[in-house]
Amino acid sequence: MKRFKGILFIFLSAVFWGTAGLFVSALRDTYGIKEMQIIIGRGLFTIILLGLFMLFYDRSLFKIKLKDLWVFAVIGVASITFFNYCYYNTMALINLSVAAVLMYTAPIFVMIISIIFFKEKFTFAKSLCCILAITGVALVSGIIGNSGNINLKGLIFGLLTGFGYSLYGIFSSILIKKGYSPYTINFYAFIFVFAASLIILTKDLPKTFSLYTVSYKPIVIILLMALINTVIPYIAYSSGLKTVSPTVAIIIATFEPVVAMIIDIIMGHTPDVFGYIGIAVILFAVLLLNISEEKVKKNDSKIECEDKLNA
Repeated sequence: MKRFKGILFIFLSAVFWGTAGLFVSALRDTYGIKEMQIIIGRGLFTIILLGLFMLFYDRSLFKIKLKDLWVFAVIGVASITFFNYCYYNTMALINLSVAAVLMYTAPIFVMIISIIFFKEKFTFAKSLCCILAITGVALVSGIIGNSGNINLKGLIFGLLTGFGYSLYGIFSSILIKKGYSPYTINFYAFIFVFAASLIILTKDLPKTFSLYTVSYKPIVIILLMALINTVIPYIAYSSGLKTVSPTVAIIIATFEPVVAMIIDIIMGHTPDVFGYIGIAVILFAVLLLNISEEKVKKNDSKIECEDKLNA
């Protein structure tokens, strides 16, 4: 029963994450609120909502060490702010489903970074995943099939989204190994998101304020975005990981692009047959990579246990 609840929590987090396009489209197309203006609003309300949750749930979650502050800053600025800016731009240029699936190239970037900087082995499984991912990107972009699904700018922003998201995983793992909760990581990371947005929008702050206060509706939308697309899914995902392994969680979380695709269909924007095949190929590459990585970790743990027994 506990495992079922964990799976349900992670599934719900994927569904909530997949709704990003709805909020971005409403804010951008209806009220003219641009990417960085969305990020600053989402960041502010995420800090407030997540802070209130931590205040009543466990106040010790606010505790951090000053020497770790730079890692929170990197996650907030170089990852969340950067990949959200790229993600929202990708949504404006191409279909929501393709934008979501390009974000899921993040594990491929993690693998490449790990091979180059952390000297990890480049196995057959990893090379196959790279080939599949590149093929998938070529399919969704229209390079294969000559369908012209997306433009070059959209493709670049989409891949940069995946790269920025990969940095979140790399630097968050550093803090998790130090014993920090995902709630703590995201709370302080979003403080840096808000700070970075303030600096970037210094000259446009009066305009940003006026866009949000033209009526109560933009405020309600950005509040719901922070709640439904950020705080609730992060809490649900973290809760699900208590009973579900990371590999299974990632497999379930790949339902996010499916949600984005359903929203695309409702809005009347759908990829062609090559786009659907490309989405499937990219998701398969991500799943294959995570499964192979989990097997490597299990084998390493087994060898380590055997070494300890033989010592």
